Amino acid sequence: MDEMTRRESLPPETAGIVAAVVRDMMGPIMESIGKMLKHNTEAMEQIAAAQQMTSQRIRDLEQRVRLQTPMSKTQEKYITDAVRARARELLDGAGFADDKKAVTKLGAAIRKSLLTRWGVSTLREAPAYDYETALEQIGMWNDALTLRDVKKAARQRAEEGEERDAASGIDR
Repeated sequence: MDEMTRRESLPPETAGIVAAVVRDMMGPIMESIGKMLKHNTEAMEQIAAAQQMTSQRIRDLEQRVRLQTPMSKTQEKYITDAVRARARELLDGAGFADDKKAVTKLGAAIRKSLLTRWGVSTLREAPAYDYETALEQIGMWNDALTLRDVKKAARQRAEEGEERDAASGIDR
């Protein structure tokens, strides 16, 4: 207790001097620590910006690779088969599923809508990653005006065929 009493009993001038000496000693140290922290923060921000830029470049490259990878021959064949099947399905309701010209014409319209979507001239140029989307689009394709025109032409061909058959005496 005696020692504590002595510490507490320092004259105010001595306590002020000690505080000033400590402040003078610690001030430059704290300033240099503050500057180091500021520099470290700036360096971390630069690193984060560089990482973000690198990440964006990698994403762009991945997208470019996906877009530039063309469909395989197998994918192209399956899409062509799906187009033909969809054309037959749409024409079957009107009884023209066996009309090759109608199926071909409607298939060409479906194919054209796919090619237009990608902005390419052949299925081979279409991006491979969009294969499933292409199959979905084929399954949902239903252009009423085009379908009406194809059915109308098929109906005319059927009527002309019936007239020819009737004129030649062939029973069907």
